[in-house]
Amino acid sequence: MSKSSTPAVATWDAAILEPMAELNAEILDALAGATAGLQWQWRALGDAARQRLARCPFLLVDAGFARPELWGAVPCAGVHEPLPVATLLAQRGPLPTPLLRRVLLFAWHLARANRLAARVALGMSAPCLVMMAGCRFADLESLAERRPSWIRPRWDDRPDIWQAWLAAAARESPHELETLQLWGLQKLAADLVARAP
Repeated sequence: MSKSSTPAVATWDAAILEPMAELNAEILDALAGATAGLQWQWRALGDAARQRLARCPFLLVDAGFARPELWGAVPCAGVHEPLPVATLLAQRGPLPTPLLRRVLLFAWHLARANRLAARVALGMSAPCLVMMAGCRFADLESLAERRPSWIRPRWDDRPDIWQAWLAAAARESPHELETLQLWGLQKLAADLVARAP
């Protein structure tokens, strides 16, 4: 590795992993509070285990970034076409508006500042990357306030995955948790490839 590539690695660590871990911790709190089957496991975890779980190399929210058709209807870059109310309000997820706002701002920042990180850590498709980078703050704020149904905890329809994550985080050995994190990265990549035109 050349000396010039070293700062990029440090930038990835400092600028991406720390705020992502903070967001992931909030996502985990929201999910545990809204999912009866996970509450006891989450509460049983100590601080160190919760931090291990939150320090995931990708965001634990699926904001539909692999699905540009969702984001094509979002009012970005000065275009103000309202989303259908049914699309926005149907089956709202458990994430509160302030958390959604932070997730969207983080995604916007990565789409503008580090495209590779946005693709990997958020599972963001190339068309969505362009759309997200073109959004205005007001557009993101409006979207967070409307809380569209497609912005949800990642794999929230798979409680078995979350139970495995929580169980792996409770163990001090990192092997099982790292294996699950690698599986998650592979799943994000597979979803992007499957949806590529």
